[in-house]
Amino acid sequence: MYLTVGLSLPVDMRVFLHGFQDFFPSREWRPTPVLYLPLVAFGRMQPPEWEELDQCLYALHLPTPVTLRHTGFDVSARGNRIMLEATVEASVIDHLSVKIRNAGRQAGVPSSHSLLPSGIALADITEVDPTACNLWLATHRHLFAQTEEVCEFTVFKTGKNRENTFLEVMAEYQFSDLYTAPPNML
Repeated sequence: MYLTVGLSLPVDMRVFLHGFQDFFPSREWRPTPVLYLPLVAFGRMQPPEWEELDQCLYALHLPTPVTLRHTGFDVSARGNRIMLEATVEASVIDHLSVKIRNAGRQAGVPSSHSLLPSGIALADITEVDPTACNLWLATHRHLFAQTEEVCEFTVFKTGKNRENTFLEVMAEYQFSDLYTAPPNML
C-alpha cells in the first residue's frame, strides 16, 4: 500500500469547492474524487511498519489548530498530469509536516518526502484547452472559501503510487484541541 498524509477539509470549505467541481465547462475537466491538502508521502509500506507509524502518529500534538485560508486557484504539474488546484495559506502547516515526518522516522519508516507547497487538487485538466483554463481562472479569481481551523490530519492509502487518484482513509489523528481559549481567559 502507498500512504499519503493530508488535511481533510472542513465541511464548509469542502462544500464550497465541490460546488466548482459540479459546474466545470466540459468533460475534459475531470474532478478529483477526494478533496484534501497533501502534506507528506510515506510511500509503500508493509503492515508491521504501518502499525508502528500508527502509534507514533497518535502521539503527535500541536498547541493550536491549523488555520486554512483559501487564497485562490492555480494550475500545477503533478507527474504527467496538469491539475487545477485551490491554493491555501495554512498557519503552522510546515511545522505539522515536519512533525509528521519525524514521527515516521521514529517509527522506522525508511523514507518520506514533503508534498509542500501544494494545493487542494480540484480537477485533472491535462486535456483542457489552455485558453478555456485561463478564462475559468479569470472568472473565479475573486471567489474564496471562508477561513477555517483544522485539528486533525488523515492518512490515505492508494493502490500502487501517489499518481493514483483513488484514496481510501486509513486513519484520522487529532493533533490539537479545536477550542483555543482567548488570551484573557488564560
